[in-house]
Amino acid sequence: MKLNIIHLKERKDRWQSLMSQLDEQGITDFEIWDGVIDNERPPRGIYKAHKRIVEYAIKNEMKSILIAEDDLKFTAPGAFEYFRMSIPIEFDLFLGGIMHGEITDNCVADFSGAHLYIIHERFYEAFLSLPELVDFDRALANKGRFVVCNPMVAFQLDGYSDDKKKFQAYTHHTKNRNAFKLNQN
Repeated sequence: MKLNIIHLKERKDRWQSLMSQLDEQGITDFEIWDGVIDNERPPRGIYKAHKRIVEYAIKNEMKSILIAEDDLKFTAPGAFEYFRMSIPIEFDLFLGGIMHGEITDNCVADFSGAHLYIIHERFYEAFLSLPELVDFDRALANKGRFVVCNPMVAFQLDGYSDDKKKFQAYTHHTKNRNAFKLNQN
């Protein structure tokens, strides 16, 4: 399954990290999609970038599509393969990891962290109907079956957030999460 990655060309720092992550995971089947900047409402730009990929999936009659943001950080070598081998039968979104959210039986109703996920075709229209003025991951609350990979395979990389317009440290959100480790599979 091809990995569709959203990337802002201006973010050379993320490009280097992303290429390193792809190399470490042995990911060769990927496509880079231009990010969307909306200076007035940054979350709208982020959502538009994700929507564009989902619209592509609909146009091409794809059963599901794999999407990532350029600031993802895999937890260990082999994590991406573990994620691909762990795709559940029933899901609307299958999440590689989350930053916030209460997980029960590997599912979460409300979360933040759409840095790596697969969206199923049955959820395309619901995804595309979200309001554009809020963070789309938060707008998804209670709208579908969101399964979180257990253990989680990716988190967001600490760094400058184009959304928040400041440095964001994410590691404190992930220290108590069950993360994939080398030789876990």
